[in-house]
Amino acid sequence: DRQRNRMVLSRRAMLEAQRAEAKDTLLETLEVGQTLDAVVTRIQPYGAFADIGGIDGLIHVSELSWERIDDPGKVLKVGEAVRVQVLSIDVENDPPRIALGMKQLMADPLHAAMAGFNEGDVVEGTVTKIADFGAFVELSKGVDGLAHISELSHDRVKKVSDVVKVGQKVTVKVLSIDPNTRRIALSMKQAGGDGGQEFDRGEDPMIAKLKAKFGDRELKGGIG
Repeated sequence: DRQRNRMVLSRRAMLEAQRAEAKDTLLETLEVGQTLDAVVTRIQPYGAFADIGGIDGLIHVSELSWERIDDPGKVLKVGEAVRVQVLSIDVENDPPRIALGMKQLMADPLHAAMAGFNEGDVVEGTVTKIADFGAFVELSKGVDGLAHISELSHDRVKKVSDVVKVGQKVTVKVLSIDPNTRRIALSMKQAGGDGGQEFDRGEDPMIAKLKAKFGDRELKGGIG
C-alpha cells in the first residue's frame, strides 16, 4: 500500500516456496536404498512421518524396529532426528509417497540367535502357533521355526491340531536356515518319533472300518 507506506510480508510463503524447490531437487536424486537424516513430523498409530528435506516419508510401524512395536509414540517423538533408509518411491501421487525404514540400519538380533543353530541339528522346542499349513515352534527366545504340515508325521496329516497343540514340547530337526528371509524350516518326522509324540489315527474312519472287518489283530500293508 504505497499511499499508506505499508507492506505485508509472509515468511510462510517463503518457506513453502523453499520447501517446494527442495522437494523438486530431492526427487531428482532420491533413490531406493539411500540413507538419509530425517526429522519426525507426525506420529500415527500405523507409523511416523519424517521430513527428509522437503518431503515427508512414512516409516511404517513394522519398519521402526526388528522388535514388535504396538505404539510408535513410545519409541519416537515429534521433532526427533532419526536416520532412515529409503525403501520405495512412488511419484505417481501428489504428494509423492516415500516409504522409509529405520530397522534396516540396525543389527537384526535374530541373526545372532540363528547363529546358535545349524542345519541338521535335532533340538527341542515349544509349539507357539498352529496354522493350516504347519506349526510354529519356538527354539529359543525370539527364534521360531516352521514345521510344515508335510513334516509333522510319516503318516498323512489332515489337520495340524491332530498332531500337535500350542504349548506342547516337541523334538524337531533343523532342515534349513535362511537369515535373509528370517526363516527356519523344521521337521518333526525327521527328528525321530514324530517329534516325541506318536500320531494317533484311532479316530480315522478308514481305520475304524478295517478294525470292524478284521478285528484287533495286527494289520499289514497300507490303506493309501
